[in-house]
Amino acid sequence: TFYSINKYTFNSENKMWTTDFNPENYKRPIKLSYDLIDSKNNKKILSKGEKLNLVIAKKLQEKGLKSILISSNQIIGKYIANNIKEENNEEDLIKAGFDITEEQLEKIINKGVKSLDIVNIDPINKGPYLLETLKVDKNSNKTEALNDIYKVLRPGEPPSIEIANEIFNNLFFKSDRYDLSDVGRVKLNNKLQ
Repeated sequence: TFYSINKYTFNSENKMWTTDFNPENYKRPIKLSYDLIDSKNNKKILSKGEKLNLVIAKKLQEKGLKSILISSNQIIGKYIANNIKEENNEEDLIKAGFDITEEQLEKIINKGVKSLDIVNIDPINKGPYLLETLKVDKNSNKTEALNDIYKVLRPGEPPSIEIANEIFNNLFFKSDRYDLSDVGRVKLNNKLQ
């Protein structure tokens, strides 16, 4: 998958979420918006407002920090990786790829869901752009998407799935179409720089 996923487990005793501490999440230095608490012993490692970067995170991991506690406020606004269904019907409480609101999180906790898969978004390298695009996409499957693309490429012609699929594959996946000569490759590389 394009995005990595972190698992968050709810602890009903202290009303906090536990997740693995991964130093790779701190490649870009951040100023903590919450207290960094070790989930093993509930001991505060770093206070809110302190800086955390990859070097500090690796040192903390070497000292034995394996998992941390996160409050529910830190979950709000993050993107969920899997659909969560309502109890009494087949309707989704929250769909995969959508950001979690405060009301939805309360319903999730009250429903008794103990763990969430949250999409790990790095705002610099892999922002939420794909997830936001998929949220506004009205197509629910490949066939509908191909029909919409075909209608834009060939307006007025009745869409058929076989022809739409062939045009789409020819347009984006045929190596002959993008096989440039040496001169063409140099010109393209110069334009891209």
